Amino acid sequence: MNRKLWSMGAAMALACAVAQQARSADLKLPADGWASWEVAAPEGTPFWCCWSSWDDSAASRQPCKLDERPNGFGTRRDQQTTDAVRVYARTTAGKLDRLQVLAAACQVQTKTPLTDIAGIAPDDSARWLVTQAKRDTVDQSTREPVVEQALAGLAMHRGDFAGKALADFAHNDARAEARKWAVFWLAMMRGEEGAEVTSSVMFTDKEPEVRKHAAFAMTQSKSPRVAPELIKLGNTDKDGDVRAQAWFWLAQSGSAGAETAILAAARKDAEDHVREQAVFALSQLPDERSTKALIAAAEDQSLPREQRKRAVFWLSQSEADEAQKYLETVLARVTH
Repeated sequence: MNRKLWSMGAAMALACAVAQQARSADLKLPADGWASWEVAAPEGTPFWCCWSSWDDSAASRQPCKLDERPNGFGTRRDQQTTDAVRVYARTTAGKLDRLQVLAAACQVQTKTPLTDIAGIAPDDSARWLVTQAKRDTVDQSTREPVVEQALAGLAMHRGDFAGKALADFAHNDARAEARKWAVFWLAMMRGEEGAEVTSSVMFTDKEPEVRKHAAFAMTQSKSPRVAPELIKLGNTDKDGDVRAQAWFWLAQSGSAGAETAILAAARKDAEDHVREQAVFALSQLPDERSTKALIAAAEDQSLPREQRKRAVFWLSQSEADEAQKYLETVLARVTH
């Protein structure tokens, strides 16, 4: 008798598990209104929420009003993280028209009741997001394509499936904007794995605009490959605008030795506008380094005259004492 009861219990448990798995895979949302579910996030996922101010020192967390255009939505520089996120989806007549992914502990407000869907596995949620990202749906609150938020959501899902799906979008999606969003979120949220995919796109994508965006995305990564990869891009890409952007983002990254590589480009690049942009990039280095690099460029007799003049111009835009002192010496030379 006990064995029979155990068998019946096991069968019922199995049936419940199968039903739960089917529900998770299907993610059947209500035809109208809000639904949400929680999934595990990768380690180090920023705490995405809404804030009272863009001033980090004064900002306090506040509920996100999901039916409205996000105001103050983002993260803060204090590097607060979350180990779980919650997906919020609103449907009208069975069609998705609003999507937002937030830290699970972020409070929200909706104009209609919110249906909680329990027990959704990260991979099942990620599969649902992949389906949404492949559609050309527009978010009715932000007026932005849903694919952007869907790819952001994928980046915040723990597991290999989400990472591989993002990589597939970055490499293979026919929409350039989707590839750009995918590499941004990969670089920002998926660690060394994301940096590797971003690097690949940076060197292989057929469209210069995507390669330029990948260069920017790379600077959002904490990978040690950031500086070497940007230097390689600046030296090898066939498109001058991409090379120029590589030097700009290298300077913005503040990587050690960036000025050496950028000065070399100002001397040797085959295109005038790239050499000009390389000198401008020197002005984007951190404070004292920028001033010293621009003075070095202004004094470098191996640089074309026009680039040396550009360096002097960018020094004149600086408020640094060292820059002003150098300009005074240049004026003294001219007057004598």
